[in-house]
Amino acid sequence: MGKLGAFADGRRAWPTISLPEAAFSEYLAARGEAIDHVADLYLACAVGHDDAAAIAAFESTLLSRVGQFIGPLGRSPEFVREVTQLLRIKLLVGLDGAAKLAQYSGRGPLESWVCAAALRTAYDLLRERASDAPGDDRSFDVLAASDDVELQVLRARHHEEFRQALLAAMGGVAPRERTLLRLYFLDQVTAARIGQMYGVHETTALRWIARARDGIVERMRAALRERLHLPDHEFGELMELLRSRIDITVRDLLRTT
Repeated sequence: MGKLGAFADGRRAWPTISLPEAAFSEYLAARGEAIDHVADLYLACAVGHDDAAAIAAFESTLLSRVGQFIGPLGRSPEFVREVTQLLRIKLLVGLDGAAKLAQYSGRGPLESWVCAAALRTAYDLLRERASDAPGDDRSFDVLAASDDVELQVLRARHHEEFRQALLAAMGGVAPRERTLLRLYFLDQVTAARIGQMYGVHETTALRWIARARDGIVERMRAALRERLHLPDHEFGELMELLRSRIDITVRDLLRTT
């Protein structure tokens, strides 16, 4: 199918979504020839371009079904809501500023792709909850989930440095950012509701939250660079692990402070 035909198919499937043809052609070309689900790819591309109708469609047709996707892993409204919020950040904003939805290739149904992402998010959240151990200063034990022996040695040797770096990073959170983090991670207010409170779109609220969280990571990076004298590859591994656990770490710290 040519690019013009693919664009026409996308427009027919999602008539309320406004996406420039050139933008979709570029998006299509980056994913090669073996594309079976053009309409799904059109939706993903439009979401990446912050089209409000596309974001609303993605929410209503896919993110609204997270409870169905994760099935027996957990059906409580609180668990489903938390998985949905984490998945929304990963897919629409990204833990490192790169939205994971951009990785969708169009070779399989978008529904199946989002379902797999929801299951991974649910499994990760369950593992984090299983590692919770009250009364052991776990809020500062940001390496607790690691099975890597070398990282466990780092954890034992530099626990106080990690603790001080995390405290310094949290101390640098601006009042509005702290409010956003508390609303989202502790009070579990949806990004849509936060957007309404601040008079902005839900995606903008998510970006604010992601920026506040990423700022904590970057301040930790700077503090640990000063305190730990590690080879670049070890420091890079350490920061990847810290980044992967930052959401639950921030949630714990907000709860205790």
